[in-house]
Amino acid sequence: MSLTTLYLKTVVSTLMFLVTWLGIGLVVFGPLHWLFRVSIQPFWRSDFKTDLAYWFLSPFFCGYIGFIGRAYLVDLTQIDRVLSDATRSLADLPIPIQCAVILVITDIFQYWIHRLFHRQPLWRFHCIHHAPRVVDWLTSARLHPFNFIFQTSLINMLTGFMAFTPTAFFSLVPFNILFSLLVHANLNWTFGPLRYAIASPVFHRWHHTHPDEGGNKNFAPTFPALDLVFGTFYMPKGRLPLTFGTPDYPVPKNFLDQLWFPFGGQSGHREDER
Repeated sequence: MSLTTLYLKTVVSTLMFLVTWLGIGLVVFGPLHWLFRVSIQPFWRSDFKTDLAYWFLSPFFCGYIGFIGRAYLVDLTQIDRVLSDATRSLADLPIPIQCAVILVITDIFQYWIHRLFHRQPLWRFHCIHHAPRVVDWLTSARLHPFNFIFQTSLINMLTGFMAFTPTAFFSLVPFNILFSLLVHANLNWTFGPLRYAIASPVFHRWHHTHPDEGGNKNFAPTFPALDLVFGTFYMPKGRLPLTFGTPDYPVPKNFLDQLWFPFGGQSGHREDER
């Protein structure tokens, strides 16, 4: 099989993957938004096309950059050999336990990287994710490529170098995608007594509010216990997050303009400004 044929097959399979998950998002969260919505939101909002651009274009761009970065990282540091030797016993664990360990490791790393992205100069990139005034499941796709690579791809590379079995990683892919869509969804779910154990839509949507509310809180992707431990948990009882966006840091709505925005914008809110 030629490299051109292999590349075309990869592109087609990636597109099918993205279209399939877009369909799943529409089928699952369309009815849920109608039944359990926090607020009435238009289906076709003004920046809907921008989020679709992130949904389809970011995986290709970031996946390529991540592949090149991983190759250089391995050549320069031999980190794959070091981590694999140190964690070889992980491959002997049952798959569910491996998945749980991967989730915990990933959450710890992403918690601190996420906090860093709320400080300058990284906030210039992350503010694009917080800019939408209407937050729903599709908002999960809106990440600047720089943000995507360092907050997602880098974490996946580091855990990928460990001696977990490929089955464990692939088993988590559907969960990670669906859970990311869920926590951004326009749903009034708090998960009741489990609110401290697993992130809910209300928990994460508070993170998308203005900085004087919960915008600099709730950094954990999956386990709110991290926010409890480090003093960044915010989920007031009897209230729901309703106001989103970055009013003090206007971000353009156009996809291409957003790609260049971090390199010419002004300072926005940061965690250390609270």
